[in-house]
This record gives sequence, structure tokens and C-alpha cells, in this order.
Amino acid sequence: MVGTAELVRYVDGLHAAARKMTSSDAEAEDLVQDCLASAVQGVSCIRRAELLGAWLHQILRRRWYDILRRRALERRGRPDGRAAATAADADPAGSELVRRALGALELDARRVLEMRFFQSRTSVEIARELGRPVGSVRSQVFYALRKFESEFRRLCPKETV
Repeated sequence: MVGTAELVRYVDGLHAAARKMTSSDAEAEDLVQDCLASAVQGVSCIRRAELLGAWLHQILRRRWYDILRRRALERRGRPDGRAAATAADADPAGSELVRRALGALELDARRVLEMRFFQSRTSVEIARELGRPVGSVRSQVFYALRKFESEFRRLCPKETV
């Protein structure tokens, strides 16, 4: 079984691919963080380590396509930009676990995760609002995700993790 620690070795490759897609370092960083946040939730399903890189790049591409679709919808006058249902909409039990895991985090960690993933704010926007350096925000998101994952796994029924 593949674990979250193995995701780290793919970060540079993901960032290079994201940079080509977005043409912006800040947007590429945000795209990679979105990708890794999604991957953390499903990495335990990967049984063969040699598939991990391709799986991560597929998540990255899908996240980028979601952003492009959202932008296209916004240009057509739909400011909500929602192209598809979220995972929380499809799985109420999973969303309850997410709420409980978030509730167990410290206030600052919960706040940056909510801003980043529920409000779809970039690291630059969060840094500006909180009056912190962008690098500090990205670091805080990274460590908050690790704490969230740990709490989520603790709360999850054993057969689903």
C-alpha cells in the first residue's frame, strides 16, 4: 500500500507540469496544493507504487480543467462557476467526517484550510488577508493538511481507510 509520505517525491514534477499549464508560479503552487489535498484523501487506495506518479498527474490535469471550466463559466456570466457537484455533495457521510476532522484542528489550521479549499482562495489572497508572507501561508496549509489527514484517518471507519 502507498502512503502519503511517498507523495513528497513527486512535488517537483507536479510543480513543473503545473507551471507549464498555468504560466504562473503562484497559480502553479496553488494547483499543486489542490492536487496533493485530493491525493491525500485517496492515496491509501493505490496498491502499486509505480502507478502513483501517473495518478498524481491525472489529478493535477483534472484540477486544471476544473479551473478552466470555472473561468469559462464566469466569462459567460455565471459568477458561481460551479461546473460539477463536489465530493461532499455526493457523499454526506464523508462530508460529516470532514467536518469532524476540521473541528478537531486548532483554529488557525482550520481557518487556512477553510479559506484555501472551501472558499477557493489562493495562497496569495490568504496571505494578504492574514498579513503573513505567502511562503508562511503555504507552509501552514501543508502542515494543517497533515494534521487534518491524521485526524480524518483516526475518525474514519477502519474498513474505509
